[in-house]
Amino acid sequence: MMVGTLMFTYALYYLGRVNISVVLPALALDLGVSRAEVGALGTIFFWIYGIFHLISGEIGSHVSPFRLVSLGLLASAIVNLVFAFQSSLMVMLILWGLNGVAQSGGWSPMFRILAERLDRRHIKRVSTIMPFSYVMGTAITWVLIGAAATGENWRIAFWLPGIILLLVLVFWRAAGIDAPKSKSDGIRLSTMIGEARGIAFVMLAAALSGYVFNGTIIWLPSYILDTGLIADGMVGAVAALTQVVAILGLLLARALVVRSNQVFVTTVQMFLAAGVAFFLLSMSSGLFSIVVVAFALLALNGAFGLTVSSMPLLLAPAGRASSTTGSVNMMSTFFGGMAGFSIGGLVEFSGWSAVFSLWGALLLLACLLIWRNRHEEDRRDGA
Repeated sequence: MMVGTLMFTYALYYLGRVNISVVLPALALDLGVSRAEVGALGTIFFWIYGIFHLISGEIGSHVSPFRLVSLGLLASAIVNLVFAFQSSLMVMLILWGLNGVAQSGGWSPMFRILAERLDRRHIKRVSTIMPFSYVMGTAITWVLIGAAATGENWRIAFWLPGIILLLVLVFWRAAGIDAPKSKSDGIRLSTMIGEARGIAFVMLAAALSGYVFNGTIIWLPSYILDTGLIADGMVGAVAALTQVVAILGLLLARALVVRSNQVFVTTVQMFLAAGVAFFLLSMSSGLFSIVVVAFALLALNGAFGLTVSSMPLLLAPAGRASSTTGSVNMMSTFFGGMAGFSIGGLVEFSGWSAVFSLWGALLLLACLLIWRNRHEEDRRDGA
């Protein structure tokens, strides 16, 4: 019940985050700006979200995770409600940056709850479950917003999630799940730096894969729209369907980890498959391209989920699960934020083939980093 509550709460966190992906083209048209300019909303969100992931992760190691998650839900709900009534891109950038601060209060504190309330023998299996939350959250959001915010009616994409997040806050407060009271001596920069050195290879792999993962979150609906194979009103549903397919990637990753008890090797295998698929996608077109997209997302989500959930819990020292998770996710989201403007600009100047080739190369590099450090998992297990 505890794990299910955490998953449900974090899944609905995404209503106030990826809702913007479905309406980016309509938003650009209404504001009279380019896709690269409106893509800056994604960039500012992920950069600030990434920085505050590090801060919230560290704070989450010292204060109540229950309170941090509550505050994040409330703040994100308010920002979305206010955003719905704006018509200035500059104001929207400020608000969506504040939303990044709010959204950073979810993932890392929840992982402290898992680390301190579960037996360590169960960590690998449970950590492979948590990524289902953001995939399901993305799918739910894209279906709901894709159906509701059609044509020029993009504002509903923000006030509706705002209302729902307030209801989620009520649910979370009623559940009352928290970690044991922290026994830490306070925030120490030397401790944070020492931890970062020990997980530097995972942080770099998270940065590379985060650029690809968040790029798909921000721009995938636009790619599906650009293919012309899907009616405008069905783009959200089709994009959500690819996320349902991505759940198969998480199931596959979990099955491989349970069978082999090897998180690192499984991650390498799935990053390799995703990288090859994106290279193939750069040479594909028509309905076949949609099939390749689904396979690439299947492998990408499986590998990325292990990178940002299982690896931090495996590598975190006692009592530092929130801060370690925050550091890894800071890298994935900060560099993922670059996908906001860079992918939009790359599409306009070089087309989608260049985007897919870039994504493939980055995933293969992440694959190499983890492969070179694959023995670290056995060393930590032995310790």
